[in-house]
Amino acid sequence: MLAQDAAKPLFPLPLTPLETFFILDEKPTCPIVSFIELQFSTPLQLPILQTALEETAQDHPLLACKLVREGEQLFWHFDPDLVPRVLTNDDLPLTTGPADNPKPQPFDLFQEPGCRFWYIPEASGSRLYVELHHACGDGVGIRQVILGTLTRYARATGDPDCGKSSRKSSRSTPNPARLRDRNDFTELLSKPPKRSLTTWDRIRNAYYFHFQLPAVLSKSPTAAKKRVPVSELGSSGASSGAPLRHIQFSQEESIAVEKACSDASIRINDLAIAMLFRTFEQWEQTHGKGRASRYRVMMPVDLRSRKDLDLPATNRLSFAFLGRRKDQCNDMDTLVTSVADEVNAIKDSRVHMDFLAGLETAVQYPRCMRWVVDHSRRMATSVLTYAGDISRGMKNFFPEVNGQRKIGDAFLDNVFVAPPGRDGTNVSLGVCTNWGQICISASWNREAWDAATTDQFLEMYANNWRSWLQQRNEIST
Repeated sequence: MLAQDAAKPLFPLPLTPLETFFILDEKPTCPIVSFIELQFSTPLQLPILQTALEETAQDHPLLACKLVREGEQLFWHFDPDLVPRVLTNDDLPLTTGPADNPKPQPFDLFQEPGCRFWYIPEASGSRLYVELHHACGDGVGIRQVILGTLTRYARATGDPDCGKSSRKSSRSTPNPARLRDRNDFTELLSKPPKRSLTTWDRIRNAYYFHFQLPAVLSKSPTAAKKRVPVSELGSSGASSGAPLRHIQFSQEESIAVEKACSDASIRINDLAIAMLFRTFEQWEQTHGKGRASRYRVMMPVDLRSRKDLDLPATNRLSFAFLGRRKDQCNDMDTLVTSVADEVNAIKDSRVHMDFLAGLETAVQYPRCMRWVVDHSRRMATSVLTYAGDISRGMKNFFPEVNGQRKIGDAFLDNVFVAPPGRDGTNVSLGVCTNWGQICISASWNREAWDAATTDQFLEMYANNWRSWLQQRNEIST
C-alpha cells in the first residue's frame, strides 16, 4: 500500500484540516499572513538572490501552489510557473495604505502562491522581507526556505562550501513526498502523554474555549496624537511603511533577563506570556476603562520530531490556549510561576492535540465548519510565538564576523518575525534572540489598531519585562 501511494502523483494534494481552517479564518481586511524581516548592513545581488530562491523553492513545492476547489474540498495544485520571485517596491509595494498604518498585501491563493520575498535597498544596507500565508507553512517551515536560500546565495558569492560541514544539513534535504505525512501524527500519539486528560477535562476545556471568551484589546485614543518615537523604544528602527514594529533590549538587559529566568527555573517563553497577561490588564485599565474580565494567549506548539528534518516547508503545528482573569494579572511572581506550570502541563498532557482533533471532526461538515469559524472572532486576545536564538541556529552555516553573520558577500545584522494577527486579535508578537539581544516584534490588526498604538503597547510590554527583572534583582539582593 505504501509503495502504491508513493507511486501516485503528489498533486493535487488535499488540504489538511488546519490548512482549511486558515483559509476559512481569513478576512479580506485581515490577511492571515506572517512576516520575517532580515536586516543586512550590505546590499545583496538581486539576480543571484532570485536564482537561490528559485532553486530552494524546488525543494518546497507548497510555495509554488495555488488552490483549486472540487465540490466542498480544497486541493493544492502545483504549478512550476508560480515559483516565488524576489520583488522590489517597483514590482509590487511591500505594503499599502498610509505610512502610519501600512497594510500587508493580501494573497489570492486561487490565483497565486502564498509566499513573497521583497528586497528593499537602503542607504546603509538592505532589508529582505518574507510574507507567508499561514495556510502554506509555519515559522519553522519558512525558516527552512530562508536558510536554504541564503546558503545558496553564500555559495554563489564567495563561500562555495557554505553549510556543507553541517551534520544536520546532510540529514535535512527536503523530500516533497513527505508532504503526504504532514498531518500524520500516528507516531506522536502512539506514546501515552505524561498526564492523561479525562473526559471532564475536555468538557471543561471546550466550555472555556467556546463560552468564556477573551477580551479584544481596546484602541488607544491618544496613539495618533502622541506617537512614541521608535528611537525611544530601543527599536531596531522600523522604517515608514514597514509591516512590523520592533523593540530590542540591550545586551546587558538581555543577559540579565536570561540569568534571572535561569535562576527562577523558567523559560523566556514563560516570562513572555506572563508579562503579556500583565500588559493586557494594564492596557485595558488605561484604554478600556477596566471593562475587560478575561484574557487569552494563543501559543503555537511545533509538532516536528527528528524524523521530520526532511519535511518540506508546511504546517506541522497546533495551538495551545492559556487564559487568565483580570484579577490574576497583577502579582508578577504568582503570574510567572503559574504560567510556567501551565506550559509544562500543556506539554505533559498534549492538550494542544485536541485543537487538531476538533478540526479533524469539523472538516467532515464543511458548511457547519465555515459557519463556526466565521462566528468565532474572539479566539485569543493575542498570539505569541517564541522563535528562540535565531543567530545561534545559523552558526553551523554562516560564520560570525563582528557580531554579524557573513553570508557570502553580505552581512546579516538582525532577524525579526511576527505571527499573523486576525479579526478579534489586535496584536500578535514574536520573541527571539539575536546575537545576545532579546527582540520583540509585533504585527497588528490594521482595522482596529495602527502603528502608533502598537508602539505604545510594545513600550508597556517591554517595561513590564524590566519591572519583573528589577523585582528579581531586589529579591536576590
